[in-house]
Amino acid sequence: MSPFDRRHEVVATTRLQSILTPFAGMPSDLYLAEGSRAEVTASGAFRLPPRGRLETDSYFNAFYLNFWRKHGAVARVGLSCRVQGVVALRVLAHLADGGVKILDDWMVAGDGDESLHWVWTDIEEAGAPEILRLSLSVATVTGALVEEMAFVTDPVAGQVPRLVVGICTMDREALLEDTLAALEALAEGMPLLRVVLINHGRPFHRPGLRQRLANPLFRVVQQANLGGSGGFARAMLEAQDGEREPTHLLLMDDDIRLDPRMIPRALAFAQVAGEVAVGGQALELERPRRLQEAWGRLGRNWLPMVEGAGVDLSDPAAMRLWARVPEADYNGWWFSLMPMSVVQRCGLPIPCFIRGDDIEYGLRLREAEVPVVPLPGVGVWHASVRYKHAGIVHYYDLRNSLITAAAHPRLGDLPGVMHVLGYVLHHLLVHRYRSAAACLMALRDFLNGPDVALSADAARLHRELKQAVEGIAPPPRCEAPADGMVLPEPFSVQAPDPHPLQVVFLVLLVLFRPARRKITLLQKGPPDPLRIRGLPYLLALDPQGKTCLVLQPQRWRFVMCLVKALWLVAQYALWRGVARRSWLQALPRLLSRDRWLREFATRPL
Repeated sequence: MSPFDRRHEVVATTRLQSILTPFAGMPSDLYLAEGSRAEVTASGAFRLPPRGRLETDSYFNAFYLNFWRKHGAVARVGLSCRVQGVVALRVLAHLADGGVKILDDWMVAGDGDESLHWVWTDIEEAGAPEILRLSLSVATVTGALVEEMAFVTDPVAGQVPRLVVGICTMDREALLEDTLAALEALAEGMPLLRVVLINHGRPFHRPGLRQRLANPLFRVVQQANLGGSGGFARAMLEAQDGEREPTHLLLMDDDIRLDPRMIPRALAFAQVAGEVAVGGQALELERPRRLQEAWGRLGRNWLPMVEGAGVDLSDPAAMRLWARVPEADYNGWWFSLMPMSVVQRCGLPIPCFIRGDDIEYGLRLREAEVPVVPLPGVGVWHASVRYKHAGIVHYYDLRNSLITAAAHPRLGDLPGVMHVLGYVLHHLLVHRYRSAAACLMALRDFLNGPDVALSADAARLHRELKQAVEGIAPPPRCEAPADGMVLPEPFSVQAPDPHPLQVVFLVLLVLFRPARRKITLLQKGPPDPLRIRGLPYLLALDPQGKTCLVLQPQRWRFVMCLVKALWLVAQYALWRGVARRSWLQALPRLLSRDRWLREFATRPL
């Protein structure tokens, strides 16, 4: 048999995952592994110089066979390629025991025609370690042009996916314009029916953006600020309003940078896997190699556990993060693809304004036996949440976690009394008095039940809440750190829970330690009470720590808020069961289409 693969016949296949060239402006080592020597042509091909090579064991280009096998029932995988020149192709299998083996290797002498080579078949070898992922090694002696490479499988029965994209936006026009440009180009080659923009902010004013929105592909809905849950609920309804019904809905944020090739990749998985929700990872927009969240799960007391936060995706060791296929509880709606059949079955998001609509909906999907699959190699760059410290956000964090717990009694009891007290104490011990007060408002509103807590439209409630939080204490002043202050690497997103004795010790430090004016501590990311130890400190507002909040202990505010916290937590201990029943009974009404339509009728401000 000739070592050259000259098979150019056209064979019907379903494309699973293409090998991607680096996205403009983003690190190439997220696409190509160490040892690669190639350049990208204007047409999007790889040009390999003499003795050039491609190595694809990277975040965006490794093929995670374990995910496709578990959810997609893929029976065999081939490599389709179009090459001009002579290349040696090798498929590497990365195993569960950490080893690597050559799965197949061959040579292609091509002139641009398609060549197909089957490289893996689902036949288990007794005692063989599981294959986690596949990667390619492509080498040439004389130079070559690799026009296209993709992992494929046998034809998949069923209809071709038809997509609607829903984006909730508020005054982030620069990033949004880039995303729309990418979607407009993508629509030329795939069945993207429409892009629905739910605008909670000012009418669009950037000339380029306004000109682009003249394309009938885009539908703009201007409504009052109903938060992310109101924006995405509107997108779900608008997706169903058109001449052609979509098969899938993709929800995305406006503060992302999108490589549009993620969309056909996610759709390919959805086509093979059937009724699943496909989630993308969030990478840091400010530090594009850094992972913010790979997938989400809920820990004790319904606390969100952010998986993969801080991982450097250019490090080969990062690939082990997906050594097992996780059972995710939810995936953030910065990139979440769902079948419309699932949306129609599971209904609209809970009206929680912000922070938690995607978590609660993920649990709803789980109860409907729809897997949430955080497919590796599908990611967007998202503005980091590590530097957002507004007190009002913590109101929604606590209130919505309590509502979510009430809505899903089969998954667990409400958060414990000591956990709720600790939630407030955490903010007090790091001198975030607005945040602590906002948490107390959240606890009060949960206990009052939906008829009181949600008695007005979401836009009005948010305005009133914002005014109340801003009236509690003056905002911390901003300043730059002193020369020579070192910004340390952050702790993990989930700071360790202090022991009760440690909490008592920290409270005593805040109450009785002599006042200290000089600030020597600079904190990046969520502040940790065990590290702050009652001292004043700077809290970074950006990754470089160029601008910071000055947070200082104020004993009288601490004591006042602590007394209120003890009183409200005692009320929670007595009445949380009653509150839970009231929220659970109101849930069908809160989720109803009619209620959301009344919210949408609120006039934009």
